[in-house]
Amino acid sequence: MSTENAATFDCPDCDVSAPSTSVPYDSLGYVVCPVCGYAAAPHAERHRGRGTAPL
Repeated sequence: MSTENAATFDCPDCDVSAPSTSVPYDSLGYVVCPVCGYAAAPHAERHRGRGTAPL
């Protein structure tokens, strides 16, 4: 018997979980929550102190 572990999207704003294959993406390729519209994008805070500029 085989087991499949499907990737899921977990929204940080509304706590919905959805299979990643059913979640839409915006024109830049960032995931968009199908329930509340939250759009994931890189944050500049993650790059502070690393000596690199944000992407």
